[in-house]
Amino acid sequence: MLSKKYQIPHFSRKNFIIPWITLFLLLIFVPTALTIPNGGYSRPELLIQPEELKVLIDRKDPDIRIIDVREKIKYLAGHIPGAVNIWRPDITDKDHPLPGMMAPQAQIEELMGRLGISHRNTLIIYSDGPDGARLWWILAYYGFPIHQMKLLDGALEGWKARGYPTEMIPPQISPAQFRLPGKTKTTEPLLCTLPEVRGALRDPKKIVLDVRASKEYLGEETLTGAVRPGRIPGVKWIEWKEVLIKEGPYKGYWKSAEEIRKLFADLGVTPDKEIYIY
Repeated sequence: MLSKKYQIPHFSRKNFIIPWITLFLLLIFVPTALTIPNGGYSRPELLIQPEELKVLIDRKDPDIRIIDVREKIKYLAGHIPGAVNIWRPDITDKDHPLPGMMAPQAQIEELMGRLGISHRNTLIIYSDGPDGARLWWILAYYGFPIHQMKLLDGALEGWKARGYPTEMIPPQISPAQFRLPGKTKTTEPLLCTLPEVRGALRDPKKIVLDVRASKEYLGEETLTGAVRPGRIPGVKWIEWKEVLIKEGPYKGYWKSAEEIRKLFADLGVTPDKEIYIY
């Protein structure tokens, strides 16, 4: 389901990539089952609710591994019981001359194995921003089965809002073997080249979508690792946070498929287009 004929988003590797939006598109473009909060997503199994994760933890499910994708200091201040920590530098290419590039397959395999994660485990991923989805995207690109990855809806704040416990001490880890199948023709559309992005800007059937914060888009703020301020000329823009609920008991959860679909449709981002995201 990741081939071009399904119009799954491409990504420009020349820029800092925020792959969170590709999960939105996977979730919304075919209306089917409902999930909390009544999402109407086409792929609700890509998410796990805090209540569902609590059940798995309480019964000590041996097949799950929980991954906290935040800065180490935040992880040590409190994380979901049993979670291991990964942060952005761990999943970037340490040898590439440009900052923020996707880590090579061998680096990801070594990292995951060192954290006690096997390629047979089901991964529960959460973060306090788009970095959890970045890990999801990298693993998917290298062929890790999508049905073995779930994003925690509501993230850590959703977990804590339900009154569930956190801990400060990292779990004891036994190294494991983690092997990725490698990229295939099915997963290659998850990443694109700079020439493909240039071509997309001239093609009315394709959209280049900037999902960074407003100040980054306007060139008023340059984050660490960015080469220079500003945006690619001619792109559409929506901040990734716009697809999350802003207030109430489900703050930080995904909005419904209907709401998200309308947000994108207003930008011209529709299922008949190919989407290139950065």
